[in-house]
Amino acid sequence: MNALGVDIGGTHTKVALVEATGAANLETFPTGADRVQLVARIKDAARRHAEPVRGAGVAVAGFLNAARDRLSYNPNLEWLVGFPLRDALADALGSRILLEVDSNAACLGEYRFGAGRGSKRFLCLAAGTGLGGAMVVDGALLRFTGECIGDVGHVVVDASGPPCPCGGRGCAEALVSERTIVEAAGAGETLRDVIHNARQGHTQAAAALSQAGRALGIAMASLAQIFAPDRIALAGGLAEAEELVMPQAERSFQEAVNSEARAQVSIVKAALGWRAAVIGAAVPLI
Repeated sequence: MNALGVDIGGTHTKVALVEATGAANLETFPTGADRVQLVARIKDAARRHAEPVRGAGVAVAGFLNAARDRLSYNPNLEWLVGFPLRDALADALGSRILLEVDSNAACLGEYRFGAGRGSKRFLCLAAGTGLGGAMVVDGALLRFTGECIGDVGHVVVDASGPPCPCGGRGCAEALVSERTIVEAAGAGETLRDVIHNARQGHTQAAAALSQAGRALGIAMASLAQIFAPDRIALAGGLAEAEELVMPQAERSFQEAVNSEARAQVSIVKAALGWRAAVIGAAVPLI
């Protein structure tokens, strides 16, 4: 039987009927800032699929509480923090609801249907607005702080580097975030603009992406030393600049990591793109 996948982001929400093959019939709408309206819109989207489902997996950005029934932290979704989202959706849809951190869901999606297939210790990093990540070991998600592996974006890459909003300095997120890359590129308003300019021969844009790749590779090396993955996948907007980012990330990873990790870890681009979390949210139910 199929399952419903939902991915609640700060700007848009995706709802999909996910099949056992990973195929997904998807629709998207603005998330807004109203709890009741959000639940109603998810309910309407579920009705349009009009098929029996095992339940719904719901991915949401931020940290969850220990009971995994509500969001406990996300400055971009403050209006949703503390709201009993799992129970509200269970009442609205009349089915089982599994609430999950979006980075965990994306990792599950890639593990089951994408770049993580065949891996036993799979680490998936998403770099775009910020840097997040999750890890699956032998089919099970690792869970620590906030029901995920923690704030991997705040691994320190350069202790004398720029200040990070978290209060630290030189965090990976401060060095690879969209804002940092756009500022370093000297032209363009978005990461997509910088990638386009770099491909058109803009040397400063290309250098900004290369520098982000270097920082990302050092962060990957630190995470590899801690979690011992056999594969690391890069997702998010930065992954779309694969040929501009990955070579430098690979080089700095190889330089920073020990010989054992160097031999056992492969670095790849994620396969599912922006569909990863909405598909992955449904994985435990299909």
